[in-house]
Formats: sequence, C-alpha cells, structure tokens
Amino acid sequence: MAGSKHNGQSASLWPALRAVQWLWAVEWRAAVGCGGGGGSICSGWWSQWCYLAHIVPSPIQVTATDADSGLFGSLSYSLGSGIGSVVPTQFSIDKHTGHLCTTQPLDRDEGTSAYDFTITAVDGDEGMHGKVTYRIVLGNSPPLFSLNKDTGVISLSWSLSGKANTLVQLVISAEDGGGLQAQPNARVNISVVEGTVSPPVFEQAQYFFTVPEDMLQGASVGAVRAQNPPGHTDDIFYSISSGDPHGYFSIDSDTGQLRTSLPLDHESQAVLILDVQARSGSPPAYSNTRVKISVSDVNDNAPTFPSPSDSILLPEATEPGTTVYTLQAEDRDNGANGQVNFELVSGGDGTFSVERSSGAVRLVGVLQYEASAAYRLSIVARDSGVPQLSSTFTLLVHVQAEHDNGPIFDTLTYRVEVREGVPVSTRFLQVRALARDAEAVTLTYHLRADGDAASFGIMSESGWLYVKSALDRETRDLYVLTVLASAGGSGSGGEARKTGTSTVRISITDENDNSPRLSEERYFFTVPENQAPGSSVGRVMASDRDAGQNSRLTYRLLQHDSSFLIHTQTGELSTKHSLDRELQSSYQLLVIVQDGGAPPRSATGTIYVTVLDENDNAPVFLHITGGQELPVQ
Repeated sequence: MAGSKHNGQSASLWPALRAVQWLWAVEWRAAVGCGGGGGSICSGWWSQWCYLAHIVPSPIQVTATDADSGLFGSLSYSLGSGIGSVVPTQFSIDKHTGHLCTTQPLDRDEGTSAYDFTITAVDGDEGMHGKVTYRIVLGNSPPLFSLNKDTGVISLSWSLSGKANTLVQLVISAEDGGGLQAQPNARVNISVVEGTVSPPVFEQAQYFFTVPEDMLQGASVGAVRAQNPPGHTDDIFYSISSGDPHGYFSIDSDTGQLRTSLPLDHESQAVLILDVQARSGSPPAYSNTRVKISVSDVNDNAPTFPSPSDSILLPEATEPGTTVYTLQAEDRDNGANGQVNFELVSGGDGTFSVERSSGAVRLVGVLQYEASAAYRLSIVARDSGVPQLSSTFTLLVHVQAEHDNGPIFDTLTYRVEVREGVPVSTRFLQVRALARDAEAVTLTYHLRADGDAASFGIMSESGWLYVKSALDRETRDLYVLTVLASAGGSGSGGEARKTGTSTVRISITDENDNSPRLSEERYFFTVPENQAPGSSVGRVMASDRDAGQNSRLTYRLLQHDSSFLIHTQTGELSTKHSLDRELQSSYQLLVIVQDGGAPPRSATGTIYVTVLDENDNAPVFLHITGGQELPVQ
C-alpha cells in the first residue's frame, strides 16, 4: 500500500503525529440494505464492534455479517483508497474471510508511519438500498477525527500532541438508502501509541493433555506459557478464545493454568480442542496456541439390561439342551470396561445354565411340573473393568403341565421388528394358539396389562397385534408383551376359562429421522507454518442419534482445497503440504458431515485455520547503495 498523503488541514498535522511517533487507524465502509424485487429488508452489521488496529505478526480479521440469505447475504471484502491516497499495495485482505495481512516488510522509520484506506464489505443489495451513509454518534469530543459520510473514511482533523498511550473510542452509525440502520452501532477504538506493539510468544504451538473422565472439578489439567519478546516486560494474560462452548475448562488469566470446571464424560465427548489466547501490552497484542485435551475412559458405567426382568412359559416336555432365552446387556464404556459377561447366581437348581459370553439361557435338566411349577433365575451381568461393575436381571420361568388343556401358542416367544415412525393402527404380527379341548373351539386374545402394553393393542378374535401410539427408537427400542389366549366359559358361574400365554419381544428398528449434529458450528484451528505434510490441524466431531448405518458418519470438505484434507471417518483435518504463512496466513473451509441413511441427512460447518509464524526468513537490506548506512529489517 502506498503511503498516505493528506492535503489541507490533515497535512499540517503530520509533525504533531510524528511527535507521537505513529498512529495506526483503520476505516471501513459497509454497503448494506435491500435488493430489488420487493424482497424483505435486512441490514448488514459488523460482528466485532471494536477493532484494535495495530501491526502484529498475525493477521487482523475484520468481520461483517448480513441477516439476508442467498446472494443478498453473501459478503465480500476489498481494500479501497483513503482520502488523498491511492489503493494500498502493502496490505491485502482475504475477500471471503476479512483477514487483513501485510504483503511486504514495513519500516516505520524509513517509510510511512501511517496509512489510511477503506475496507469495504459488500452484500447483494442494489441501487439506492445499497448506498450507505455514516456519521460519528459519540466519542469525538474534542473533534480529533472526521468521518466522510459517503466513503466511511476516518481522518485525523486535530493535533494528537501529548496524547500518547491514550484510547479514543468512536461510535459510528450506518444507514442505507432505505432508511434502515445497522444495529447495533459500530465502535472504533483508535489507540495512540508510542511504539510498535509486539505480541507474546507461546513456548509451544500446540499443547497436548490427557485427563480421566472422573477428574474432580477444579483439578489441574496442565498449563500453557507465553513469553514477551526481548525488551518487553508487560504482564501477560491468558483466556480461552474458542473450542469450549459448554465451559468444561477454565484458565487462570495470570498463570495459564487450565482446570476442569464441569464433570467430564468420555462417552459424550472424548476430545476437546481449545484455542488459548495470550494478551499483553497497551493497546494489547495477541497470540494464540491450540490445546488438545483427551478425556480418557474410566469404568463408570455398569452394564444395563433392556428391562430388569422377564418371564417365559415352557412346556413340561421341553427337550434338555434347548436355548430358551437370550440375554442382552449394554455397557457404554470402552475396551475391557465395556466387555460384558453373564453369570447365573441363583434359582437354576441345576436345571438351567447361562453361557458366559453370549448370554444364552439353556435348559440342561428335565422339567417336572409336580416338582417345580416355576423357576426364578437371578442372572448378573459384569463388565471387565477394575473395579467391576454389575447389574442383575430376573428371569421367571413358568412350567406348563402336559395334562393342562389350556390353549397353546405355536411358539413360546415371538420376536418381531417394528420400524419406528409407523402409523398408528399398523398391524405387525398375528399370534396363533390352539385349543386342546375340542369342545372349546373359540379363542379370545388379550394383552396382560403392564407398562409395555400401553403402546400396543391386539384384536381379540384374530390375534393381530397393532400399534396404538407413536414409536421412537431413540426413546425406547425394546418392548416385551405377554399375550394371553383364553378358551372355555366366561369364568363367572360357568365353566372356568382355560388360558395359555406367550411372550412377544418387539424390537424397534431405526429410521433415518435424525440429522448429524456438529459439536460446534465454527471451528478455529491454528497450525505452525513449515510443518511436514500430513500434520494434524484439528478434529471435527459430530454425532447422530440414529443407529446402525443411519448413524455412520462421513466427513468431507465442500470445496476442493489444495492445502488440506479431512479423514472421511474420523473428521481429522490435516495438511496436504507444508504451509507458508508469508504466502497465505489464513484459510476458511466448509465441511459437511453426512450419515449413511437413505436418503442421507447432513450438516455443515465452517473451519477457520490460522497459520502461525516461524522465524524462517533472514534479514534483508532495504537499499543496497555503497557508502551509506543501511537499515536492516
């Protein structure tokens, strides 16, 4: 960018400005409002109201947002000329992200100590609605600065002598041609400083810590450290700038010590990636580092059964060796902590056994109704963690006597799958029973009243089961019903009714009715320049409440990018090649996560990558002329 040249009153103030040594000011212009066609009017606004503009090694990001959608809400940034100056060449701005960077070395002593130019954020509005006027609302007393109402350029209009190390805060309003004002107003902080501000430098570009999920609140996780450049003694203050929206961690602003603030859960979030900021000086200079915290699993989840108990009916003539029931238990922990084994602890009396790993309940003895009409089996599911956690399940086995003439079903246990979201009244299974007594040929069916039966009904004459209320697998995925078939009299003064029973196990299958959810809408990562290709930048994480293929997630970048790639299964972002901050200091990527359903569902997010500087450029002479003193940068 060429040096700023002011005429008139501004030109006469340069000696006073040099007495303060230098002033760095940034002005902007935002074109907002309404496009043609009678569409709704939405204003644009700056997402950061206060821009502290001073030369730092990392880029300044100026951000504007617009509530419109489509073309009208798509913003692009550009640099323009200031008052009496040409379009800058020493600076560039990313038209998509608003990152403001230098394009060549700057020397305050030999070159220009101040530049004025405009940053323009333009949306899709047209005509009168795209014309914006500006005015200073507050903070310009005495009137040190003036504002061009059409261009948005802020100019020095009074001497700054004696105002070193002060801060001037201006409040600016913007109104488009349709009379719509940006809300809220923008705030511009103009710092008058004595010298160049240098940011602190972190001892590491990335920090890695591992904590167990049962760590107590307030426990120490680790510490980050930053140092001031040589010759600077300002205090350094630390803060978490992004990556922890729920507030699991806190940081001591003075020491950089990270601590837990909320209970952690490996099963909910196994990895958190924080961006930590160090600030020093007045006006402040900033630097950033990335902290990756892995939450390790501990055995904090006991195995769980779908229900605490169940019952089955076995004919007295059931053959030994028959598998009569299969247990199911789930443990949310990982590895050995989530490996479940089963044990029959009481009630079997040598008649039943349980297979340790599969949970199969087998008849190993002979059933005799006269000896025992029922068995109550107590079965324990244990994980393999240290210490072990367990839960207990009760299986009640009823023995049906051979001489019992009650109806008998064609199977002891029905197993059926029903898709979640099926319409109410949908029929899904017909049970059948036979009357052993030839004189009792009429059978009626009904469900044993319990909690599970509330969602289902049965047609009394045909035995068809149907859905009575909406089913949601994410709320409940298994129901166990007891179906009764009755034959004979009414049971009120006539012949006693004879009843047979059977069990119906209903598994609710998944529909792809949940979209993936990213852990954050925006990810902010940093990566040092000159890292080897394939270096990790950060991880995008998402979850899906569906099951099976419907919850199998894949990640990809929406736009082809030659610098980064993302692992389709893990969401890990890495570099394709070594990055050079001097060529490009920041990147904005769009990521999409998609499930495996048919049709698939998806979610999108934005990744912001900042390339951290390294001392990889040797000093260069600004002028090569023999016999003269040469400034070195």
